[in-house]
Amino acid sequence: MKGGITMKNLDKKFLYCAIMGDGMVGKTSISESYAEKSFKDNYEATVFDNYVVPLNVAGEEFVISMFDNSAEKRFESLRAFSYQESEVLVLCFSTCDRETLASINDVWMPELKRHSKHTKQKRPVILVGTKIDLRVGNEDSEVSTDEGFQLAKDIGADCYVECSARDHKGLKEVFQHVVFSALKFRKKNTNIIKKIFRRRSGSFSNY
Repeated sequence: MKGGITMKNLDKKFLYCAIMGDGMVGKTSISESYAEKSFKDNYEATVFDNYVVPLNVAGEEFVISMFDNSAEKRFESLRAFSYQESEVLVLCFSTCDRETLASINDVWMPELKRHSKHTKQKRPVILVGTKIDLRVGNEDSEVSTDEGFQLAKDIGADCYVECSARDHKGLKEVFQHVVFSALKFRKKNTNIIKKIFRRRSGSFSNY
């Protein structure tokens, strides 16, 4: 079927993404709400889950494999595994809780850097502000859209997206950007491999 996923192109259509952030910012709700088309009010702590999210982008069918990790410090080694296996990293904070915004710089970026020292290519980061449906206009506790964009710029994220798992606003945009960033990451990797191969071919020709 045209544009469909076959065994031949499955590896190209399957994209891998890790989602992280403080507890209760809505990481699991983002994945569940979009993948299962439903929202659960009851909170269940996650140690590690994997969600498969199908998505059509510009007429092409993709499948995003989402690694949903616990925010607890003791599970850092488990998160490290998902970082290494992912092509895109999604950093989440709640737009209704300023402390979770601070954690991006204080907790999550330092952790990503610790586990990215030995990677050949830096993983693209998407910054996501969640729970926008719960904003009531409290400037002291809430995070504005402008602040989200500024933080994304400060940490070198590919983009900033806001969403609500409850009413599905912005969810599709989150996963569209995951696809865009993953494809860009693959293109950079391919170019790096080509350059290495050309260098090695040139060195062999000198003998």
